[in-house]
Amino acid sequence: MNTEEKARELMAQQHLNDEQRHQTMVNRAAEVEEIHQQEDVNEKARESLAQERKNEETREESMLERSLEEIN
Repeated sequence: MNTEEKARELMAQQHLNDEQRHQTMVNRAAEVEEIHQQEDVNEKARESLAQERKNEETREESMLERSLEEIN
């Protein structure tokens, strides 16, 4: 194998390594994006549950107040 062939082979290997590194970075970016989206979904779910509990507490208080009014 002469010097040119070795250089071409090394360049091809370097190109392959660069492509693999790029694909790894793309995959990591996608994973990070997915994690952030999941965190957003979880946060929205927590907010929704908190609002639901607050609404339920308000309904219960209203029912209790009405019951007390009817008794008095």
